[in-house]
Amino acid sequence: MPDPQAHDRLQPDWYRKKIRQVQEEMQKRKLDALVLLKATNVIYTTGYFHLSTERPLAALIPKAGDPALFIPELESDQVKLWWVKDYESYFDFPGPVNRVRWIFERVAKRGLDHGRIGIEEATAGRLKQIKLGAPHATLVHAGDLIEHQRWVKDEDELRLMRRAMYFADFTVQSGRDYVQHNEDHILKATADAVADKMSAELNDVVGVGIEPPFGGLVPFGKRSSFPHAVPSKDRLKKGDALILSFGAQVGGYNVECERSFCVGKPNDYAKRLYDAMLAAHDTGAESMKEGAIAQDVDKKSLDQIRKAGFEKFLKHRTGHGIGLEGHESPWIAEGDKTVLKEGMTFSCEPGVYDPDWGGFRHSDTVVVRKDKGEIMNTYPTRLDQMVIEV
Repeated sequence: MPDPQAHDRLQPDWYRKKIRQVQEEMQKRKLDALVLLKATNVIYTTGYFHLSTERPLAALIPKAGDPALFIPELESDQVKLWWVKDYESYFDFPGPVNRVRWIFERVAKRGLDHGRIGIEEATAGRLKQIKLGAPHATLVHAGDLIEHQRWVKDEDELRLMRRAMYFADFTVQSGRDYVQHNEDHILKATADAVADKMSAELNDVVGVGIEPPFGGLVPFGKRSSFPHAVPSKDRLKKGDALILSFGAQVGGYNVECERSFCVGKPNDYAKRLYDAMLAAHDTGAESMKEGAIAQDVDKKSLDQIRKAGFEKFLKHRTGHGIGLEGHESPWIAEGDKTVLKEGMTFSCEPGVYDPDWGGFRHSDTVVVRKDKGEIMNTYPTRLDQMVIEV
């Protein structure tokens, strides 16, 4: 476990450095400013964690100097606790003037009325309001600037993800400890256990959103063939496959730990399914190295399941990017030609799902390294360690 005395969130100096990095990219695109309305991008660049609702909240990054925040009034006391001191607030939503228009009117008044302003991809309705707020500005789609920076994590971000993995691995073990219960009770028991642990051990508490009740997947039996099975009141029986799928978040950064188990001694068919899944998992994780092409990694991984004769039991890609969002680009999937760079982070979760029997899937969180992927998880993956006697 990382140093428990360290902060469990990135500190203001990290964000000051990030703003400078963003401004260097802005200069290459000849942008006078960048306006961010997506909550995760605001958090990534300024560190201002907030509960994103229908009320627009934006960060303005000028070509030089510190950022400014445009916030609903209910954030006005909380914002004073953070390092970004320049802010303007509106009373509430929807208000007499569209709030996105309100934001861009104030951006324009800051000497940017004829400026070149980078914006994220916007709906037609939102783009109309942006143009009404800053009618003489040149608007440039530049959301990819932040998206691509978010792809590669530095060691400070990875430290938080490793800290989160400590809790994710713990949650899977807690789920294993409660297997005598039905699915929804397993979820509640594990949620209580990890909540108690995080409350006792975390030094800072921040988050991007609110998770659904109990926050995990625990399908077993034939329902383990549903990759996104919703909780049921089923009870485990001997011979079942069991998937415990959990994540954790520290400092806003997400990780995944999913493990497949056999309840009682697995039969030969279960072993074949499991071995195919594990071969795909190991191949995928190892192939996540610098210079690899995302879709090539996916093919190498899933080919292990195809070679085992289980192609008809494939239901999804190998993995997805992970960081401030649980699912984010790039994708370890057919059609994504991104060249992997050291420091990118992905889930590695190929699965095999027989609807007449059940399924198996492990998910690790993997860091792209020079020669092969680095697996953050410490929870075992081999079949002999995944047998639960009941």
